[in-house]
Amino acid sequence: MKIQNLNYSPVLRNESKKALSSLSLTDFPHRRLEKWKYSKFGKLKKTIFHNEHSFNLKEIKDLDLPVENGFNLVFENGRINNRLSNIDQLEGLTITSFTESSLSIKNIINKYDSKYDNYFSFLNHGYLEDGLLLKVKKDIIIEKTVNIIYINTSPNFLSNTRLNIVVEDSSYLSLKQYFICGANVINSFNNHISEFQIGKSGKLKIDKLQDVNANFCICSENIQQEESSFFSINTFSNSGEIIRNNINVDVNGEFCHTELNGVFNPSKGQHIDQHTEINHLLPNCNSFENYKGIIRNNGIGVFNGKVIVHKDAQKIEAFQQNNNVLIDEDSQVYSKPELEIYADDVKCSHGSTTGQFDDQALFYLRSRGLSRSKAIDMLTSGFINEVIEKAEGEKYQKFLLSKLINS
Repeated sequence: MKIQNLNYSPVLRNESKKALSSLSLTDFPHRRLEKWKYSKFGKLKKTIFHNEHSFNLKEIKDLDLPVENGFNLVFENGRINNRLSNIDQLEGLTITSFTESSLSIKNIINKYDSKYDNYFSFLNHGYLEDGLLLKVKKDIIIEKTVNIIYINTSPNFLSNTRLNIVVEDSSYLSLKQYFICGANVINSFNNHISEFQIGKSGKLKIDKLQDVNANFCICSENIQQEESSFFSINTFSNSGEIIRNNINVDVNGEFCHTELNGVFNPSKGQHIDQHTEINHLLPNCNSFENYKGIIRNNGIGVFNGKVIVHKDAQKIEAFQQNNNVLIDEDSQVYSKPELEIYADDVKCSHGSTTGQFDDQALFYLRSRGLSRSKAIDMLTSGFINEVIEKAEGEKYQKFLLSKLINS
């Protein structure tokens, strides 16, 4: 990556220089490193980026997103566009931008982040544009969905953003994230980090769409779950020159429930890479993963999921599944589900399948008058439907299908 002419972070200040020093000592990810062995970052590494900020988006309705029934926050080119954001104050919910916070940013970026530091987290620290802290107080149910839109509207723009969420005991929050780019924008890069803390009996549900076309997007989510908490994230990666998702969950309490679901849909030489890790540290918990890959027209998909059941984590039930369909002969997918089990009283399984749609099913649909592309769309819809149904809201589900099927 060409990063020599970028402006330092306007919010981290002293921490920015420390992060950039670490960045200079860290290798750019390459395929000899186990966690990056399937990742193809050649184009990202060669691209020259800038971070001279501007607001260009006129209206949020121009984005054609299903966000009219919730609260909206818009990050444009890395910074909050207050003109397009419409968050009302709700009892029990506080929303603070990093630039407005009276707290030290070092306190907001909490202690868990360093566990998962890598080249892109140091890059995020060094050039962080802005971030949000959302906090739901104890025993509060937030009924409306919070929509956060991350959009790059300038070509070759490097956007570094953060989201920190604290859901206190017995509280609930539902969040939708959209990572998108403006029309005709190419070679921009959104490098995003989220950190979620879920208290006892707390509940956090997230739906995430990535649809960045000829641009780059790397998202890292670091999650801490306490006793009896619930966490789910549904990741829909529709388009992107390079997309990489790193989801790291530490299950720190008993009786927790964790769900990671996703659909990834690379085509035309795009590379979409899903990495997950769930650490079961205490007993009596459940975790479920279900990822579907639809790989088209020279696209490359990756799923690498790991579940670690630690020594004291007895009576864990963990299920992990990745199913992939290769639509075209030049499509590629790499699938690596993993289990590390250090306890002896558990129910754990994982599996992976890769293939093409059944010829007889295609023939049947075509014999009923459907074109090959329409028949494939119908079969694709059936293939991903169980993941789509995990998302919140019928209108949002229809929106996802229109994106993922008509690619």
